[in-house]
Amino acid sequence: MDKFKVIKLLSDGNRFNIFMKLLEYDELCVCEIEDLLQIKQANTSKHLKKFKELDMISSRRIKNMIRYSIKEDFLNENMDLIKYLMI
Repeated sequence: MDKFKVIKLLSDGNRFNIFMKLLEYDELCVCEIEDLLQIKQANTSKHLKKFKELDMISSRRIKNMIRYSIKEDFLNENMDLIKYLMI
């Protein structure tokens, strides 16, 4: 994965905050992200789509809810970058 694309994606404040919440909670649905960060549902979904395009997150459906989490592969491959971002 191109680390430059990841850094560019995370340079947006809302996307960075979403990423950090996914790290903190392991798995969240759009409505939970919306409540935690006070971001509108449509904007949250657009940001999550960008994460999916870079193959950073996975999703799973539970009845009528989709839950999102950061992919283990992404975490393992980018641990140095993630640790740097958490400083």
